[in-house]
Amino acid sequence: MSRRRYFDDHYEGHDDYKDHKDRDHRDFDRRDDKHHCDRCGHYHCECGRQGELVEKVILSKEVQKTAEFALPAAIGPLTPGLPALPDIIGLLGGVVNATIEPNFNNIQQEVTVLKDKVINLGYIPATLNVTLAAGDPLEIPIRIFFQEHTHCPGICPGDTVTETRPEVEAVLNEPLVGTDASGATFINLLLFKAVVRTHITVTRQGIERNGKFYDLNNRRCEPTTTPVPIETPLDLTAGPLPTPANGGVAPAQNTQQTNNNNNDGGTTS
Repeated sequence: MSRRRYFDDHYEGHDDYKDHKDRDHRDFDRRDDKHHCDRCGHYHCECGRQGELVEKVILSKEVQKTAEFALPAAIGPLTPGLPALPDIIGLLGGVVNATIEPNFNNIQQEVTVLKDKVINLGYIPATLNVTLAAGDPLEIPIRIFFQEHTHCPGICPGDTVTETRPEVEAVLNEPLVGTDASGATFINLLLFKAVVRTHITVTRQGIERNGKFYDLNNRRCEPTTTPVPIETPLDLTAGPLPTPANGGVAPAQNTQQTNNNNNDGGTTS
Protein backbone atom coordinates (compact mmCIF):
# COMPACT_ATOMS: atom_id res chain seq x y z
CA MET A 1 0.00 0.00 0.00
CA SER A 2 1.37 3.44 -0.87
CA ARG A 3 2.00 5.97 1.83
CA ARG A 4 -0.57 8.39 0.44
CA ARG A 5 -3.18 5.68 0.15
CA TYR A 6 -2.57 4.70 3.82
CA PHE A 7 -3.41 8.20 5.05
CA ASP A 8 -6.33 8.54 2.67
CA ASP A 9 -7.83 5.41 4.24
CA HIS A 10 -6.85 6.52 7.75
CA TYR A 11 -8.59 9.93 7.64
CA GLU A 12 -11.44 9.14 5.24
CA GLY A 13 -14.80 9.77 6.87
CA HIS A 14 -13.47 12.45 9.26
CA ASP A 15 -14.85 15.97 9.04
CA ASP A 16 -11.35 17.37 8.53
CA TYR A 17 -10.40 14.65 6.02
CA LYS A 18 -9.46 17.13 3.29
CA ASP A 19 -7.18 19.21 5.58
CA HIS A 20 -5.34 16.11 6.85
CA LYS A 21 -5.06 14.68 3.34
CA ASP A 22 -3.57 17.84 1.84
CA ARG A 23 -1.13 18.34 4.75
CA ASP A 24 0.08 14.71 4.83
CA HIS A 25 0.54 14.59 1.10
CA ARG A 26 2.68 17.72 1.30
CA ASP A 27 4.73 16.14 4.11
CA PHE A 28 5.43 13.04 2.02
CA ASP A 29 6.33 15.08 -1.00
CA ARG A 30 8.95 17.05 0.98
CA ARG A 31 10.40 14.45 3.35
CA ASP A 32 12.14 11.13 2.99
CA ASP A 33 10.59 7.95 4.36
CA LYS A 34 13.18 7.76 7.20
CA HIS A 35 11.55 10.76 8.90
CA HIS A 36 8.33 8.89 9.65
CA CYS A 37 7.29 8.84 13.28
CA ASP A 38 6.72 5.41 14.74
CA ARG A 39 3.99 6.66 17.01
CA CYS A 40 1.68 8.68 14.79
CA GLY A 41 2.80 7.93 11.25
CA HIS A 42 3.70 11.39 9.98
CA TYR A 43 6.32 14.03 10.50
CA HIS A 44 4.45 16.81 12.29
CA CYS A 45 4.14 14.81 15.55
CA GLU A 46 7.69 15.93 16.52
CA CYS A 47 9.10 12.41 16.36
CA GLY A 48 12.43 13.81 15.24
CA ARG A 49 13.26 15.27 18.69
CA GLN A 50 16.45 14.08 20.40
CA GLY A 51 14.84 12.82 23.63
CA GLU A 52 15.40 13.54 27.31
CA LEU A 53 18.03 12.35 29.78
CA VAL A 54 16.19 10.33 32.46
CA GLU A 55 16.82 7.85 35.26
CA LYS A 56 14.80 4.66 35.11
CA VAL A 57 13.98 2.81 38.34
CA ILE A 58 15.15 -0.79 37.90
CA LEU A 59 14.26 -2.04 41.38
CA SER A 60 13.14 -0.81 44.80
CA LYS A 61 13.01 -3.08 47.88
CA GLU A 62 13.70 -3.35 51.61
CA VAL A 63 16.90 -5.02 52.86
CA GLN A 64 17.65 -6.47 56.31
CA LYS A 65 21.18 -6.93 57.66
CA THR A 66 22.52 -8.49 60.86
CA ALA A 67 25.55 -7.33 62.87
CA GLU A 68 27.00 -9.67 65.54
CA PHE A 69 29.79 -9.65 68.13
CA ALA A 70 31.43 -12.05 68.67
CA LEU A 71 30.40 -15.74 68.52
CA PRO A 72 26.93 -17.32 68.66
CA ALA A 73 27.74 -19.44 71.71
CA ALA A 74 27.88 -19.42 75.51
CA ILE A 75 29.88 -21.42 78.06
CA GLY A 76 27.77 -22.79 80.88
CA PRO A 77 26.00 -23.28 83.09
CA LEU A 78 29.17 -23.39 85.20
CA THR A 79 28.58 -26.06 87.84
CA PRO A 80 30.92 -27.43 90.53
CA GLY A 81 31.93 -30.23 88.19
CA LEU A 82 33.26 -27.81 85.58
CA PRO A 83 36.35 -25.58 85.73
CA ALA A 84 36.00 -22.80 88.27
CA LEU A 85 35.14 -19.34 87.04
CA PRO A 86 38.48 -17.86 88.24
CA ASP A 87 40.37 -20.41 86.13
CA ILE A 88 38.35 -19.45 83.06
CA ILE A 89 38.88 -15.76 83.80
CA GLY A 90 42.58 -16.53 83.91
CA LEU A 91 42.31 -17.89 80.38
CA LEU A 92 40.67 -14.59 79.40
CA GLY A 93 43.71 -12.64 80.55
CA GLY A 94 42.24 -11.31 83.78
CA VAL A 95 39.00 -10.06 82.22
CA VAL A 96 36.16 -10.07 84.74
CA ASN A 97 33.42 -8.86 82.44
CA ALA A 98 32.77 -7.00 79.19
CA THR A 99 29.86 -5.14 77.62
CA ILE A 100 29.14 -3.46 74.29
CA GLU A 101 28.06 0.16 73.92
CA PRO A 102 26.91 0.70 70.30
CA ASN A 103 26.70 4.02 68.47
CA PHE A 104 23.65 3.70 66.23
CA ASN A 105 23.89 7.32 65.07
CA ASN A 106 27.03 6.73 63.04
CA ILE A 107 26.40 3.51 61.09
CA GLN A 108 28.54 3.34 57.94
CA GLN A 109 27.80 1.30 54.82
CA GLU A 110 28.80 0.87 51.17
CA VAL A 111 27.23 -0.99 48.26
CA THR A 112 28.70 -2.95 45.36
CA VAL A 113 26.61 -3.70 42.28
CA LEU A 114 26.96 -7.04 40.48
CA LYS A 115 24.72 -8.51 37.81
CA ASP A 116 21.36 -9.25 39.48
CA LYS A 117 22.86 -8.66 42.95
CA VAL A 118 23.73 -5.89 45.42
CA ILE A 119 26.38 -6.47 48.10
CA ASN A 120 25.94 -4.26 51.16
CA LEU A 121 28.84 -4.10 53.62
CA GLY A 122 28.98 -1.83 56.65
CA TYR A 123 29.57 -1.56 60.38
CA ILE A 124 28.17 -0.23 63.63
CA PRO A 125 30.78 1.69 65.64
CA ALA A 126 30.83 0.68 69.30
CA THR A 127 32.87 0.65 72.50
CA LEU A 128 33.92 -2.58 74.19
CA ASN A 129 33.92 -1.84 77.92
CA VAL A 130 36.20 -4.32 79.71
CA THR A 131 36.38 -4.81 83.48
CA LEU A 132 39.68 -6.32 84.68
CA ALA A 133 40.49 -8.28 87.83
CA ALA A 134 43.25 -5.77 88.50
CA GLY A 135 43.69 -2.31 87.08
CA ASP A 136 41.45 0.32 85.51
CA PRO A 137 38.67 -0.71 83.11
CA LEU A 138 39.35 -0.48 79.40
CA GLU A 139 37.27 1.28 76.74
CA ILE A 140 38.20 -0.26 73.39
CA PRO A 141 36.74 1.17 70.15
CA ILE A 142 35.46 -1.55 67.85
CA ARG A 143 33.45 -1.82 64.63
CA ILE A 144 30.79 -4.51 64.37
CA PHE A 145 30.34 -5.54 60.76
CA PHE A 146 27.24 -6.54 58.86
CA GLN A 147 26.77 -7.70 55.29
CA GLU A 148 23.96 -8.74 53.00
CA HIS A 149 23.76 -10.04 49.44
CA THR A 150 20.43 -8.90 47.97
CA HIS A 151 19.00 -10.55 44.86
CA CYS A 152 17.98 -7.77 42.46
CA PRO A 153 16.90 -9.16 39.06
CA GLY A 154 17.75 -6.93 36.10
CA ILE A 155 20.44 -4.73 37.65
CA CYS A 156 24.01 -4.54 36.33
CA PRO A 157 27.35 -2.90 37.26
CA GLY A 158 27.16 0.81 36.54
CA ASP A 159 23.62 1.18 37.87
CA THR A 160 23.15 3.65 40.72
CA VAL A 161 22.04 2.44 44.17
CA THR A 162 20.41 4.88 46.59
CA GLU A 163 20.01 3.58 50.15
CA THR A 164 18.02 5.10 52.99
CA ARG A 165 19.43 5.82 56.43
CA PRO A 166 19.78 2.55 58.43
CA GLU A 167 17.04 1.82 60.95
CA VAL A 168 17.80 -0.54 63.86
CA GLU A 169 14.82 -2.87 64.27
CA ALA A 170 16.01 -5.21 67.06
CA VAL A 171 18.96 -5.44 69.47
CA LEU A 172 20.50 -8.11 71.70
CA ASN A 173 23.02 -6.70 74.19
CA GLU A 174 24.28 -8.89 77.05
CA PRO A 175 27.41 -9.02 79.25
CA LEU A 176 30.28 -11.44 78.83
CA VAL A 177 29.64 -12.99 82.26
CA GLY A 178 26.11 -13.22 83.60
CA THR A 179 23.51 -15.40 85.26
CA ASP A 180 20.29 -16.84 83.88
CA ALA A 181 16.89 -17.03 85.57
CA SER A 182 17.96 -20.03 87.66
CA GLY A 183 21.05 -18.23 88.98
CA ALA A 184 23.52 -20.31 86.96
CA THR A 185 26.60 -18.53 85.66
CA PHE A 186 27.38 -18.36 81.96
CA ILE A 187 30.23 -16.98 79.90
CA ASN A 188 28.34 -15.47 77.00
CA LEU A 189 30.23 -15.11 73.72
CA LEU A 190 27.39 -13.41 71.85
CA LEU A 191 27.56 -10.01 73.48
CA PHE A 192 25.74 -8.07 70.79
CA LYS A 193 23.44 -8.53 67.83
CA ALA A 194 21.46 -5.95 65.84
CA VAL A 195 19.04 -6.25 62.93
CA VAL A 196 19.31 -3.25 60.63
CA ARG A 197 16.80 -2.34 57.91
CA THR A 198 17.25 -0.08 54.88
CA HIS A 199 15.48 0.52 51.58
CA ILE A 200 17.45 0.44 48.35
CA THR A 201 16.46 1.94 44.99
CA VAL A 202 18.41 1.03 41.85
CA THR A 203 18.27 3.43 38.89
CA ARG A 204 19.79 3.47 35.41
CA GLN A 205 20.55 6.56 33.32
CA GLY A 206 19.41 6.69 29.72
CA ILE A 207 17.55 8.58 26.99
CA GLU A 208 13.77 8.52 26.70
CA ARG A 209 12.58 9.07 23.14
CA ASN A 210 9.12 8.43 21.69
CA GLY A 211 8.11 6.54 24.82
CA LYS A 212 11.11 4.20 24.71
CA PHE A 213 14.11 3.99 27.08
CA TYR A 214 17.62 3.71 25.61
CA ASP A 215 20.45 2.79 27.98
CA LEU A 216 23.49 5.10 27.79
CA ASN A 217 25.72 2.04 28.24
CA ASN A 218 24.24 -0.87 26.34
CA ARG A 219 27.16 -3.12 27.36
CA ARG A 220 26.83 -2.77 31.13
CA CYS A 221 25.29 -6.23 31.56
CA GLU A 222 27.96 -8.12 29.63
CA PRO A 223 29.87 -10.76 31.66
CA THR A 224 33.12 -9.65 33.29
CA THR A 225 36.36 -11.64 33.20
CA THR A 226 37.74 -10.34 36.52
CA PRO A 227 36.16 -10.20 40.01
CA VAL A 228 34.51 -6.92 40.95
CA PRO A 229 36.18 -5.17 43.95
CA ILE A 230 33.81 -5.01 46.94
CA GLU A 231 33.31 -1.53 48.34
CA THR A 232 33.83 -1.23 52.10
CA PRO A 233 33.52 1.74 54.48
CA LEU A 234 36.67 0.58 56.28
CA ASP A 235 38.90 0.85 53.17
CA LEU A 236 42.12 -0.28 54.86
CA THR A 237 45.69 -0.18 53.58
CA ALA A 238 48.51 -2.25 55.09
CA GLY A 239 50.37 -0.61 57.97
CA PRO A 240 52.09 -1.39 61.31
CA LEU A 241 50.30 -1.45 64.64
CA PRO A 242 50.95 1.48 67.02
CA THR A 243 53.73 0.77 69.52
CA PRO A 244 52.34 0.48 73.08
CA ALA A 245 53.86 2.84 75.63
CA ASN A 246 55.63 1.14 78.60
CA GLY A 247 54.33 -2.26 77.52
CA GLY A 248 50.71 -1.26 78.08
CA VAL A 249 47.73 -0.98 75.77
CA ALA A 250 48.32 1.37 72.85
CA PRO A 251 46.23 4.52 73.32
CA ALA A 252 43.66 5.40 70.68
CA GLN A 253 44.98 7.89 68.16
CA ASN A 254 43.59 11.41 68.24
CA THR A 255 42.07 11.41 64.77
CA GLN A 256 41.04 15.07 64.89
CA GLN A 257 44.54 16.17 65.90
CA THR A 258 46.11 13.97 63.23
CA ASN A 259 43.90 15.47 60.56
CA ASN A 260 44.70 18.98 61.72
CA ASN A 261 48.44 18.26 61.60
CA ASN A 262 48.13 16.85 58.10
CA ASN A 263 46.31 19.96 56.92
CA ASP A 264 48.79 22.45 58.38
CA GLY A 265 50.51 24.14 55.48
CA GLY A 266 49.44 21.41 53.07
CA THR A 267 46.77 20.71 50.52
CA THR A 268 43.98 18.19 50.48
CA SER A 269 43.16 15.90 47.58
